Amino acid sequence: MSGEKGLGTNGAGPGLAWDEVEVLIVGAGTMGASLAQAYAQSGFGVGLLDVSDEILDRARRVIDKELASARKNGLFSDAQAAEIRGRIRTSTSYAEACRGKALKLVIETATENMEVKKRIFRQLDEFCPPGVILATNSSSLDINSLARQTARPDKVVWMHFFYLPHKNRAGEYAGSESASPESLEAAAKYMKMAGKIATPILSSRKGGAADLIFVSLLLEAARMVTEGMDIPSIEQGGREAFGLPLGFLGLMDATGIPLGIYTMYSFSDASNPDDPLFRAYGNFFSPPECYEALLKNYLAATDKSSVRWVPPEEAKKTAGDKELVTRLRDRFRAAGFMTAVECVEAGVITLDDVDRLCRNAFLWREGPFALMNRIGMGEVMRIVSERAELSRTQGIDFPVPRRLVSQAKKKEPWPLDPSPVVVHLEGDGKIARIMISNPQTANALDNRVFEDLKSAFRKANQQDGPQVLIFDSAPIKTFIAGANVPAFIQNINRGNFQGIKDDTAKWQDVIFHGMTGVGKPKIAIVDGAAFGGGVEVALAFALDPDSVVVITDRTSYSLPETKLGIFPGLRGTLTLPQVIFKGTGDAELAVAFSRYLILSGGTASPRLIKHLGLADFLVPARRRDDVAAKLARAIIDHGGKPLSRAELASLEIEELPDGLTPEEKAELRIVKDLFLRKDLLPTLYAYGRGQAEIFFSGEDKALAERIARRVANNSPHAVQVTEGLISQGFAGFLKGKSQDELAKRELDYYLVPTFEHPDALEGLTALVERRFPEFNRMLPF
Repeated sequence: MSGEKGLGTNGAGPGLAWDEVEVLIVGAGTMGASLAQAYAQSGFGVGLLDVSDEILDRARRVIDKELASARKNGLFSDAQAAEIRGRIRTSTSYAEACRGKALKLVIETATENMEVKKRIFRQLDEFCPPGVILATNSSSLDINSLARQTARPDKVVWMHFFYLPHKNRAGEYAGSESASPESLEAAAKYMKMAGKIATPILSSRKGGAADLIFVSLLLEAARMVTEGMDIPSIEQGGREAFGLPLGFLGLMDATGIPLGIYTMYSFSDASNPDDPLFRAYGNFFSPPECYEALLKNYLAATDKSSVRWVPPEEAKKTAGDKELVTRLRDRFRAAGFMTAVECVEAGVITLDDVDRLCRNAFLWREGPFALMNRIGMGEVMRIVSERAELSRTQGIDFPVPRRLVSQAKKKEPWPLDPSPVVVHLEGDGKIARIMISNPQTANALDNRVFEDLKSAFRKANQQDGPQVLIFDSAPIKTFIAGANVPAFIQNINRGNFQGIKDDTAKWQDVIFHGMTGVGKPKIAIVDGAAFGGGVEVALAFALDPDSVVVITDRTSYSLPETKLGIFPGLRGTLTLPQVIFKGTGDAELAVAFSRYLILSGGTASPRLIKHLGLADFLVPARRRDDVAAKLARAIIDHGGKPLSRAELASLEIEELPDGLTPEEKAELRIVKDLFLRKDLLPTLYAYGRGQAEIFFSGEDKALAERIARRVANNSPHAVQVTEGLISQGFAGFLKGKSQDELAKRELDYYLVPTFEHPDALEGLTALVERRFPEFNRMLPF
C-alpha cells in the first residue's frame, strides 16, 4: 500500500514533506493520533502510519475535533491550529514514511498484540535508516522481545505515554536490555520535548511502574463487582482512596473497556514462568470473569458506548453505606501500596519517582508513599494484611513486599525527599542540569524551592566534575509562575510583614549570589510563559556576564505585580531597565519599556525579549536542549570558561527570525511616546479613564488606549510606588550605585509598606479567587 496524505491546513494538501518528518508514529488509533498531535503541538514534523486510509481518515477527524475544542477554549488561535495540522503527514506505506532525511525517532502505538508488534518492528528495521531509534509505547509487552526482531537492538527503547498524550504531562521511558546510553538519552529528550515530565524506569521489566499500580486498581474495582459490591460504593471508595474526581470503573469506561483487560492478560501470562513480572505477581493480575464477560459484550456490540461498567442509571446514584465505602477505600489503597512498594523493591523505579509519577500521570494529590506516611505505617500494614488474607481465601496471589513489612516493623515513615528541584549530570558528568520540577504549582517559587536551588547551585559549583551548569524548568507551558501567592496572603493576614521582607531578602540572595554572579558558566533555558518572579529569575541570568540565556518561540515575559497591589520584589524594577540598556544602549527605551511592562502588566513576545537584549538566543522549543548542549560543549572545550559575545556568535546557532513585526515596532514607538512623559501617571490615568484625548490614530490609538486602561485598572498605590522605584533605581544605576545597594533601599523603605497597604491583600486574594480586584480608586497624585 502506498497511499499518503498530509493534513495540511485544510486536511487535504500535502503541506509537510516527508524529509521534514522527525518523529514517526506507527498506529493511528486513539493513542497514536493523540501522540501525533502532541508532537505537532511541540513544533515537530510528524508522520502517522497505519494500514488503511480509513483508519488514517478517522485519526484526522479526531485530531481536527481536538484542535477545534482547543480553539474554542482559547488554547490555540485558528492560525496556530492550522500550523499544528500542517505539521502532520499520513501514509499507509513504510517505504514512504520511513525514508525521510530528518527522521530520528519512530514510536509504535499499535494494538497490544505481540505478533503484530514484532511484525511492525521487523518492517521498521528494514525501512528506517540505521541511526533511527525505534520505540514502543506498549503498556504491557516485553520490549526485549521486540528488540530481538531488529538488527539495531541498541536503538530500541520504551517510551510510555499516558492517556491522552496531547493532554497528559507524564511519561515513562526505559531501554531494552541491549539499549545504548545514547538511545536512552534520546528517549528522555524526545519525551521532554513533547512536553512530558519523563520518569526513568530502571529495568526493562514489562509494564514499567505506573501501569502496574494503575491496573491493580482497575482490577480491584472489577473484583469488587464480582463480589457483588454496589457500583456507587465502589466508585466512591476509589475516589476517596486517592482523591480522584472519577472512580476506577468510570475510568475504564472513559479509556476503553478492552485496554485494562488486555494489559491484565499480559501481566498474568503464565506461558513463560521465568518472566520477571509473573515471578513477582503470579496470578494476581488475572482478570475476573465479570470483566471477560463485559469484554465479550463490548466486542459483539454495534454501539460500543452502550457497554459500560457504570450504566447511566448507576451514575446517578450515591453510595449509602459509609462503612462499606471506607472498607473499599482501604482495599484500593492496599492494592496501590503493595504494587508501589514492589516496583521499588524490584529496582524498577526509585521511591521518590513513584510519587512524582503518580501525581503527574494520575493527578493524585499525593503519591502512594506520601499517603502511607500520612496515615501511618501501622495502618498501612493493617489494610495490606487484610487484603492479602482476602486474596488467600480467594486463591489469588497478593505478594506483600518484604520491604513493606520491614518498614512497618521499624515504625518509621518512608524516607521521601520530595524536592521541587531536580539535578542531573549529563555529558560524562561535565554538565549539571538544575531543574525546577513542580508542575502542580506551575513551577512556583517559595522557601523550599529557593533552599533547594541554593543547595543545588552551591554543590554543582563546588564539585570537580561539572564545568557548566544548565538551569531549566519542567517542560510545561509555564517556565516559572512567580511566587507562591497563598503564602503571601497568609503572612499578610497574620501581620507577618517582617517575614515577607526576610523571605524576599533571602530569595534575592539566592538568585543574585547563588544562582548567578558566582561560580561556573551557566546556561538558562527559559521556555514557556514566565510570570513575576519567573521573569526576575530570567533577568538575573541575563544580567550575569557569565551566563547565556536561551528562549524559545513559546517564551513570554509578564510582570503582573501592580495588578496584585505590589511591585516586583526580586529586583525586577532594577534589573529590567539595566539589562535593556546594556543590550540596546538606549536609556530612554530601557526606562519606557520597563515602565510599560511593569505598570501595565503587559506581555513581551519572544521577538521583543530578544530585540531588547533580554536573551542571547531565540530558538524553536523542540531545539532548546540541542542548542544548550552545543553551548555547553563549547564552554567545556573552552576550558570551562565563559564565552565572549564573539565566541558565541562564531558557534552559528540556528535561530528563529527575531525581526520585529510591524505591530511590535508600533508597540515600541507608542511605549516610548506614552511612558517618557514628565506627567506620566496623571496622563496615563486620564487616557485610561477617557478624560483626555489620545493623539494617535487608527490602530495606534486603539493600542495606546488599551495600555492606558491596563495601567488605570491596576492598583494606583502599587503603580505609583513602582514607577518611582524604576526611575530612582535606573538613575542610581547610571550614577554607579551597586545592584545590592539599590536593592537594599527597596527592601528597607518600600517592601513592607507596600504589603501593608490594603491593595496588596485585595489584589493577591482576587488572583486566588479568580476575580477582578476592587482597588481604592483614590489616586495618590
